[in-house]
Amino acid sequence: MRLAGALTAGALATSLLAAAPGVSAQAPPAMPSEDASARAYVEALRRADPAAAARFQALREARERSLAELREAEGQFAAGGPELRAAFRAKLRAARRRYAETSLAILDFLDDRDTKALTEYQAAIADLRALLARRAQARAELERLLREE
Repeated sequence: MRLAGALTAGALATSLLAAAPGVSAQAPPAMPSEDASARAYVEALRRADPAAAARFQALREARERSLAELREAEGQFAAGGPELRAAFRAKLRAARRRYAETSLAILDFLDDRDTKALTEYQAAIADLRALLARRAQARAELERLLREE
């Protein structure tokens, strides 16, 4: 069901944001529940839209690579003394920028999917409201017939 997919996407987005490293802090290791949530989302996405699942997986892999680069750059920056930090500062900034770009790409993907789902839900709600209105009209006509007898 699409609603379950959207809820899973929301949970995934929350876990992605929660795992984002701070400007100067190291990122926490991924939690097993985050991995399970991501796998469940990818599987649901694969059943609904294999091309989107492949795109999402590619975005996640790019983010994982950029996170590894960021952790490496943070480690080098922290390990170097004050005299070496200047040499690693550009690499650290570039790694942070790549990490932010890949994380934003995932958020853009999720936003696009969720916006599409919202549009579909709004259309379905409009259809249901129209159906309820037709039933109410039919009900009123039938009740009027009962009163006439």
